[in-house]
Amino acid sequence: MSYVELHACSAFSFLRGGSFPEQLAEVATELEMPAMALLDRNGVYGAQRFSVAAREHNVRPIIGCELLMEDGAILPVLAQNSTGYKNLCELLTQAHLRSEKGKCAVRWDKLPQFAKGLVALFGSGSAGFQRANASPARIFGILPKRTSTGFQSGKSSRLAKAFGVANTLQACAPQNTCGHVQFLIDTFGRENVFVELQRHFIRGEERVNRELIDLARAHRLSLLATNGVKYAKPYGREVLDVFTCIREHTHLDAAGKLLTQNAERYLKSDRQMRAIFADLPEAIENTSRLAERLMFSLENLGYEFPEYPVPAGHTMDSFLRTIVWFGAQQRYAAISTKVKRQLEEELTLIIKLRFPGYFLIVWDIVNFCREHNIMVQGRGSAANSAVCYCLGITPVDPVENHLVFERLAGYRFGSSQRRSARSSDSGNLSPLRQTRRRDDSERDQLSRPQRGPRDR
Repeated sequence: MSYVELHACSAFSFLRGGSFPEQLAEVATELEMPAMALLDRNGVYGAQRFSVAAREHNVRPIIGCELLMEDGAILPVLAQNSTGYKNLCELLTQAHLRSEKGKCAVRWDKLPQFAKGLVALFGSGSAGFQRANASPARIFGILPKRTSTGFQSGKSSRLAKAFGVANTLQACAPQNTCGHVQFLIDTFGRENVFVELQRHFIRGEERVNRELIDLARAHRLSLLATNGVKYAKPYGREVLDVFTCIREHTHLDAAGKLLTQNAERYLKSDRQMRAIFADLPEAIENTSRLAERLMFSLENLGYEFPEYPVPAGHTMDSFLRTIVWFGAQQRYAAISTKVKRQLEEELTLIIKLRFPGYFLIVWDIVNFCREHNIMVQGRGSAANSAVCYCLGITPVDPVENHLVFERLAGYRFGSSQRRSARSSDSGNLSPLRQTRRRDDSERDQLSRPQRGPRDR
């Protein structure tokens, strides 16, 4: 199984990444990497561009995020499925709304609520590992547990002595390294927590990795090798150093240890990573195994309209049907068989495509505008819909004018995968519009009335 990079960030991690998502996808293709994960800091900003570029280069995109926690810890997470992506977005939204602009911080006590569908990484990559003497406790901002005589003995005592007790943690944050690991296991599930190892040939790095390996074995967790990618090619380190100086308000001559110590944080091949982790082949194999589980794709995300509030005893489907037939009685002196057939066909298709909520929302917007003397008019392909006509969205009777409803729904002439519910422009109240791929001549032919013998 080939190595898969599961921890990379792009330039969308503001001033923390040196390459665009497209560059990362291109290099992943050159390395024949079957999949790759993008984890930008505190957001999924680069996910869309990365997903498009990766698919164009036959690399399966994996989406995740580096979460900055309230105590300064960094928690990398990966989305397994749509539920995980939804939870990740909600978690990020809450954190951004609660924090000052540019200072997003996720609360530890919020993680359990949004953990479903996510995989968490614990290890050296969780702090960017920019200091040579980093340790698991320092990485997560976690202090050794206090006792009546000071700190616990063993590794925790050494870590406490080395790094002091300057950090004050929130009460809800785990209070020691083992407690942190157990918290992640309880929150995400043992099978969804991996101990992340990185090797950038930095002094003191192996001591940290040995402690992480011991933690993994003690808690029966799988090891995962990553390279904590910050740029696509080695020369990207120069760009990242400039970004670091901008972020820290300094210059290259004075930045010192703020800069990375070498240029190892680039996308590496399967051969390179296997050589680096020759003593831990399972850490390489686990990247492919985990990637196989991370099947979420933005391509199939789709869109669900908000639930429109309806009267008791109604669903959105039944309520739409009720107000459409009521509107038909207002619009037509007598509802002919042709009108009945057209309305039934449209309603059946709208319900099948799960769009009643959108029609109700547009209907509500139009009613609000009219009640407040705001000029409003449905336009474009909405004029082809008898449902829109009966709802008062448009003034044109499509039955009398022999208009084609499918131009609005885009159902018969386009595949269901290419349908879009977006309006054709910002000023259009048309509820539906397919993403058309056919050329202009074909579109004109479909919409142009057929000429009879007398017209020739």
